[in-house]
Amino acid sequence: MTKKANKQAIIDIIRMKPVWEPEEEASEKELHYYHVTDALNRKWQTIGLNVSDAIQVFEHGNDDNWTRIIEPAPYNPNLSTNDLINMLNISPEAIGIRNDMQIILNTVERRNEYVNRIVNVNGEATFVLLHQMKDEYLQRDQVTDEQFMQLYAVNPVEALSVYFLQPIDIIAYWEWEAAGGTCEKAIQYKQEKPLTPFIQAIERAEDESRGIVSGF
Repeated sequence: MTKKANKQAIIDIIRMKPVWEPEEEASEKELHYYHVTDALNRKWQTIGLNVSDAIQVFEHGNDDNWTRIIEPAPYNPNLSTNDLINMLNISPEAIGIRNDMQIILNTVERRNEYVNRIVNVNGEATFVLLHQMKDEYLQRDQVTDEQFMQLYAVNPVEALSVYFLQPIDIIAYWEWEAAGGTCEKAIQYKQEKPLTPFIQAIERAEDESRGIVSGF
């Protein structure tokens, strides 16, 4: 069985004109264009001899020719993370990526951007784009130091999660605090290396508390 590149649900599929103008009377074996509306509310064009065939071609994924997005999803001002998770049919057991999406796609603008940028929908594509966008946000659209400091004063666990764009629990925060981690150290580390994972920040704070000069 061919591995599906597009595993997203299909909301609607409509047969359009033949791919080539028939020279004789139309045949059931004639290739037609099909317009597919997917679960993200995007419209695709694909081809097939019939509906089942067109769906199989669609599942092979984008090829920029026969199978491609012809209308992007409209901007959804009410798009929630749970909506997006359901649209992408992410399993309840996939706790890691569900948590990552909650943290990384933490504004409606980011969620709509994700819908706009993803093409084929499958587990690998979903993960790769999410973490590509995470790196971009950490380098170019990071929460400001002032916002981070204000949030840290109220809820340091949430502040660190937003600042590092990764789920951080109370245990990890206790490790950070025990290592001498502070709001100011987090800012320093992220200024030096924006993509620093929180575990590396803890390790650096531990080294510094023991008088070991370390860097990234």
